[in-house]
Amino acid sequence: MFPFRRSSDRILSGLFLVLALGGLFAAADLQIAPEVGNISDFRTDRIAFHYIQLVDKDGNAIPDRNSGKDNSEATLVIIDRGQLTLLKDGYDDPSQVRDREREYLAKIYHYTRLRELEQEYKKLPEAEKNALRTATEPEASDLKVADSGKEAKTVPSTENKSTVNSVLPEPEPRSKGFDLLLKFDDELLKLYGTEKAAYAEYVRSEKIYGKDSPRTSSLRNKYSEARDRISARKRILSNFLRNPGPETNPYPGDRKDQNVFTNHMNGIPDYYLHSTSPREVDGMIRGEEEVGKKYGELYRKARDRLVDAEIEKLYYYFWNRDMTNTRIKVEKYLKGKKVVVVTGDSTVYTMIDKEGDGITESFFVDSPGLRFSWGRDIPNILSISNCTDEVILSKIKSLADEVASGRIQKKVEKLDITVPEEQILEELKPLLKNL
Repeated sequence: MFPFRRSSDRILSGLFLVLALGGLFAAADLQIAPEVGNISDFRTDRIAFHYIQLVDKDGNAIPDRNSGKDNSEATLVIIDRGQLTLLKDGYDDPSQVRDREREYLAKIYHYTRLRELEQEYKKLPEAEKNALRTATEPEASDLKVADSGKEAKTVPSTENKSTVNSVLPEPEPRSKGFDLLLKFDDELLKLYGTEKAAYAEYVRSEKIYGKDSPRTSSLRNKYSEARDRISARKRILSNFLRNPGPETNPYPGDRKDQNVFTNHMNGIPDYYLHSTSPREVDGMIRGEEEVGKKYGELYRKARDRLVDAEIEKLYYYFWNRDMTNTRIKVEKYLKGKKVVVVTGDSTVYTMIDKEGDGITESFFVDSPGLRFSWGRDIPNILSISNCTDEVILSKIKSLADEVASGRIQKKVEKLDITVPEEQILEELKPLLKNL
């Protein structure tokens, strides 16, 4: 057993930590995961684990989240002999995330421009509105059109094919109504530019090579197809203006409701990073098949062993709370409760049962005295938020109830003063040699 200082300063400091912790984690962004660029200290060997699950049972993102960060990801941090290894489960490739964000931004931009077009169209004189409707009225030989917002593709009818070799009219002259469509629809503007360029090529070829030359015929077909596309696009816009609403211009949803992080946790690591010096990447592997095969056993054993070790330490301080100056605070949290334990060595344990169903979904272990961290106010040993993993839940689900009620079944009277993370590294040495 080792001695503990019982000074008034220590007691006041512990009480302050308990009182202040009520809003501490609420202010922190617990979605911030450990990365090679945000870990503060590589010098001390250790293990840490971060877990965030903000996805419901149907795979939909929970609204109350930071939509710019991954909402379903776990990260195991291993620092061994000054070298860093990160193993992630639920990793999303940043380039694919950016592609999904750009796709959403394109949709919201298209939606907004059509709404603006609708408002400006209402201001047109009735004669201009009639002219625009007449110019875009579907013909008997109407063309098949792609969905709104995508490039319009056309399939010429037999009647159109027969006119390919005839003289084609010039591109539509500009008018107030047509200019309005061009102003608010980038796709139409692009198609109009293509049509004019195709017409110029066709006319030039006809003057130089004659209207019956193969080159002129090819360019005539190209110009005819460009006209078909622009007509189809105009009909889409005209249909929207005649029937504005969700059916012709569906709202893509709010930014906060978009889930651009689509890879969710399943207990198998799918990302590996190794660094031999701070802030530098020396090795990286992506993909569940390869990473899971090489490092799956290490990931699970290290994670489970760390959770077990911290629970064992919590039990020890609970049973010896008077001797170790350990303080416990229980408070209401949402539908359930939050239990905070500040131990004799200043380690802070937080357990949350947010539903009040007796199941602890979140478990945090923080040691404020450590220089090691990966984000402001984020617990630096264990950060498990809204856990749905059955293995982890089996270990933590009863913690809040046990500590709050004082009915802890396992009695721990002695504790090795060795830092638990260092012990775990010793146990995992056979698996660590492959890092």
